Amino acid sequence: MDYVQVIFLYLLKKMNGNRSVFGIYHILTGKKTAQTLQDCRLFHVSKFFGVFKQFERTTVVKLVNSLLEKNFIKECGENRYDLTPSGEAFLNEQLTEQPLPIHLNGFIYKDITDVFWRRCALLTQCVSFLKVQNREFIPVIKDGRTQLWVKKKLASNGNQTRDLANKLYFELEEMLKQFSTLEASIFVLRLSGAHRVGLTINQVARELQIDLSYAKILFINVIHGVITKATENRELFGTLYSILEKIETKNLLTETARKTYSLLNRGLSVEEISRTRHLKQNTVEDHIVEIALNCENFSIAPFVAKETERAIIAVVTELNTRRLKEIKDNLHKKISYFEIRLTLAKKGF
Repeated sequence: MDYVQVIFLYLLKKMNGNRSVFGIYHILTGKKTAQTLQDCRLFHVSKFFGVFKQFERTTVVKLVNSLLEKNFIKECGENRYDLTPSGEAFLNEQLTEQPLPIHLNGFIYKDITDVFWRRCALLTQCVSFLKVQNREFIPVIKDGRTQLWVKKKLASNGNQTRDLANKLYFELEEMLKQFSTLEASIFVLRLSGAHRVGLTINQVARELQIDLSYAKILFINVIHGVITKATENRELFGTLYSILEKIETKNLLTETARKTYSLLNRGLSVEEISRTRHLKQNTVEDHIVEIALNCENFSIAPFVAKETERAIIAVVTELNTRRLKEIKDNLHKKISYFEIRLTLAKKGF
């Protein structure tokens, strides 16, 4: 069974019919819009943000059709679906056999996952060859920036390449003890060294006789777990932590939202920002929702009165829904969608 189907069913269940399947598509591909970032928080699915960056819209349509044919889902609105009892049973069965990875953190690590892996893979290959005094090999990573980083890393260690190799080997061995045998195997099989060539993820899946999408998600899970554990225990995993050195982490705010935030900090109102930036007021409001989602100290008080905020929270709690229209229909007509979205964003509903 394609594990993408399992993740898709899981996300449909979490959304509970409140969002279209293309909202799920935007989460899996890591589309950085205010709505997608808000959905990640609202439905507690941040870990999946950007984990399938190559996912295509046509794949979503095929996936939905396949799940409908198997009677795993039923339509509950335009492009919105709920799980059927059969779908629920299937999902539970699959998650028992192949649980969701516990270290995934796409929301935080999406932009550094590939960089960390390239550095780790090339550094491992280099120290392995240099340890046996072989300087003639084809780098497994062609990316120029990665090669430059590894060269600087090796140069900074001078003649202590053997020590670096031993430290890296020790840290990887200790680190991978904290993962399942399957996860550790996937990671190790992808590494190249003086005596072996690393496999592609497709080759790994065939070698271990597992579903390709499951192999991909477990591989990402290991990388995210390594980053987290190395960050939390820098003394034990100093070499692995050093691989994170100067990796540029992209601000979760989009560039256009950052410009709006700058103008807000200068005291401009929504209307003034709209005129200054030649944007629709709705667009500026989208930016403010995005800011509320990602900036912990941002106050929504200038935009939502306390009484309004309490009313929105009460309705959301009572109805147990995230559907904006349903929430608005149960509030005073003067309360806007913007106020509802902003409250949901800030309160983490």
